[in-house]
Amino acid sequence: MLPAALCVIAVAASVTAVTRHPLVLVISFDAFRHDYVRANMTPSMVRLRAASASPPYMKSVFPTKTFVNHFTMATGLYAETHGVLDNYMFNRSHGLIHYTYEQFHYDNTVVPLWVENENYGDGRHSGVMMWPGSDFEYQGKLSTYVQKYNRSMPWNDRVDKIMSWIKDDNKPANLVFAYFEEPDRTCHSVGVESQETINQIVKADVTVKYLLDQIKCENLEKKLNLIILSDHGMESITYDHIIFLESYASNMTYKMIVTGPNAFVYPNPGKFDEVYANFTKAAESGTFNVYKQDQIPERWHFKNSPRLKGLIYLLAEPSYMFWYDILNITAKDEFKVGTHGYDNANERMNTIFMASGPAFKSNYTAEPFESVDVYPLLSHVAGLKTPGTAGARPCNGTMDTVRHMLRQDAPSAAVRPPSRRRSQGVWAAVLLHAAVATVTRCL
Repeated sequence: MLPAALCVIAVAASVTAVTRHPLVLVISFDAFRHDYVRANMTPSMVRLRAASASPPYMKSVFPTKTFVNHFTMATGLYAETHGVLDNYMFNRSHGLIHYTYEQFHYDNTVVPLWVENENYGDGRHSGVMMWPGSDFEYQGKLSTYVQKYNRSMPWNDRVDKIMSWIKDDNKPANLVFAYFEEPDRTCHSVGVESQETINQIVKADVTVKYLLDQIKCENLEKKLNLIILSDHGMESITYDHIIFLESYASNMTYKMIVTGPNAFVYPNPGKFDEVYANFTKAAESGTFNVYKQDQIPERWHFKNSPRLKGLIYLLAEPSYMFWYDILNITAKDEFKVGTHGYDNANERMNTIFMASGPAFKSNYTAEPFESVDVYPLLSHVAGLKTPGTAGARPCNGTMDTVRHMLRQDAPSAAVRPPSRRRSQGVWAAVLLHAAVATVTRCL
């Protein structure tokens, strides 16, 4: 038995040093459909959504793809304006591009919010954790902190790195965008209803719990504005809903890029009318639609991109997807994959949005809005010029659909707290029944 001992421990404990500017953290879980938030799978998200400002769903922009919507949220622009039309697309010479500088720089005047934040200066620093398009320079600039996509990096380690950016003594980040690749990656292979996909949904919820614990441990609950969102939803596809396009038109007459329910077709010179006629005839099956550029619906905010010039665009109906060759499989009855990219009016493409922190109302059910409106909201909350005001960058999004989520008594971004200083405190623990004292800290 240990002898009674009196242990008085004085530990210098510092309050977390953070930016003097409004602090915003945006977390995206790829393809997290709005109806994945359920008490039996995502208890942490259920509690967070109930306590936050959150609509029943957020509507993706068209096409409902990862690169498109992440760049839309970062720029406030529709696809036809920022130029990222899909994850895979044609370049100017009709070659394939996928995650290239050229893909994200159709218009060099387009600047994502993480660069704009740094351009404001005065101690503002951005961090980008694997967010699509974030490891490219824009107008010659990168964020202060950049973590390139690395699927092998554990999710808790990603959270820890984000917190280190926020707590940095010399360059504390005031705006951070972070991307997590699941449940999208798994769902593409095995479908929405699979146990493997459910496991990734649960993993996302566990990560949110870990993040919330770190925020609390660092005493940032009254400082940090946290937004959890996603880019699009997901649909399961069975073998009998696969459309084999090459059975309708000879691949000797065109080039084609197929990604799920979306296809770009570039007819060979002199073959446009023939290819269009063949695919239009095939579309009589009712499983997909065929568009010349001028036939694309205006409401998609997609048709006016010069990158569609000379192309035919195909879009499958919900629950169908394209395939470019014959699938060599035996268990057709067991075949199931996940995909997205459909008309953004399809409710299965809807996704999540929940916002908490000093700028946002609590326990507030908001009206649904589009992902293009995330940019003006972030600009406002981060203390940058809100689109629509003098000197702000033009954008397609609006504050009108998201303003109601804000607290009327939220601290004004124009009013800055005193300069950041690292404050020191002393605490003592008295243990009368043990000889060893354990000091718990944020890990």
